[in-house]
Amino acid sequence: MRKTLSTIIATLATCLVLVLSARYVTGHWLFHTFASFQIQGAALAFLMAALGFLIYRNLYGFLLVLASVGLAVHGYMMLGSFRQPGLLDPDAKPLFRLMSVNIMGDNPHGKDVADAMINSGADVIFIQESAPIGPEIDRIKQTYPYRLGCGAKTITCDQSLWSKRPFVMAELKTASPIYRDRLLYASIDFDGRVVTFVNAHFTKPYFDGFLNHEMARVTQFIKPIAGPLILAGDFNSSILSPGVRNFMRVNGFMTAEKEPATWPVDFVEAGMAIDHVFVRNDMPLTLRFKSLHRLDDALGSNHFGLIADVVLEDQTLTYPPQ
Repeated sequence: MRKTLSTIIATLATCLVLVLSARYVTGHWLFHTFASFQIQGAALAFLMAALGFLIYRNLYGFLLVLASVGLAVHGYMMLGSFRQPGLLDPDAKPLFRLMSVNIMGDNPHGKDVADAMINSGADVIFIQESAPIGPEIDRIKQTYPYRLGCGAKTITCDQSLWSKRPFVMAELKTASPIYRDRLLYASIDFDGRVVTFVNAHFTKPYFDGFLNHEMARVTQFIKPIAGPLILAGDFNSSILSPGVRNFMRVNGFMTAEKEPATWPVDFVEAGMAIDHVFVRNDMPLTLRFKSLHRLDDALGSNHFGLIADVVLEDQTLTYPPQ
C-alpha cells in the first residue's frame, strides 16, 4: 500500500517536473505559459516528491526531489539575470516617478483609481485597460494635462499615458493582431534631459504564439529610439518566460534589484511579477532604479500596480566626486 501511494504521488510530481523542464528542450508557446510558474511549480513538485519519498524510500524518489530543487534554484538564479547594478550615488534624487497599473477593463472603482493617480506624486502614469477612468478624465487632466490614449490620438480608451509635462514626441502603435492601440510611447523633457516612456500591454502567453509576435513588433518600433528609455506595463508573464527573456536580451533591458509580485492579488506573496518596469541602458546616460514597489491597494483590479522612482546617472562621472 505504501509503495502504491508513493508511486501515485511520484507520478504526479514527475508530470509537473517534465512540464516545467520542457522549456529547456522546446520553444513551443504552450510551455512558455508554465515557465512563468517555474519557482512555484518546482516548490510544489518538491513537496510532492518529498512526501512520496518519505512514504516509500527509493532511488527514483530521491532523484525526483533533486530535480525539483534544481528547477527551483535555476529559476531563482534567472530572476537575477537582468538585475541592474546599484546606484553610483545612493542619495541621488530621482529624475521622475512612474506609476504603471492594469486597472482591469470592467473595474467598478474608476473613481478610486483616479484618486490614486492624482495622489500618487508620479510624473508619468501608464494605465492599461483604461475604460473605468473614462468618466474621470476631466478631473485627472487637471493634474496630468498631457495624455495619449482615451480620445487623444485614439478612438479607444484601453491604453493610456498621462504626464505632468508636455510631450516632445508622442506615438501610438498596434503591435498585436488581436488588440489595437496597446503600445504607446512618448518622449518627455525633464529640464534638458529627454526620456522616452513606453507603455505596453501584451497578450496572455497561452494565446497561441501572439506574445512572441507582439514582442518582435515592439522591438521593431523601439529599436530606432535613441537616448534613455523606460518600458512598463502588463506582460502577463514573468521574466522566467523564455520569450520575455529574449525580449529583454535583444533590447538591453534591465530590472530593479527585486521585482515585486503583482498577481494574483489574493495570494500575491506566493505569486509572481507579471507587471514590469524595465529600463534600457544608453551609455553614458543610464536610468537606474532608486526604488520599485507595489501599490498598497489593488484598486479593484486583479493586478497590483507599480511605482518606480528612477535616477538618471552619467557613467562618465565617478562617485564620490573626485
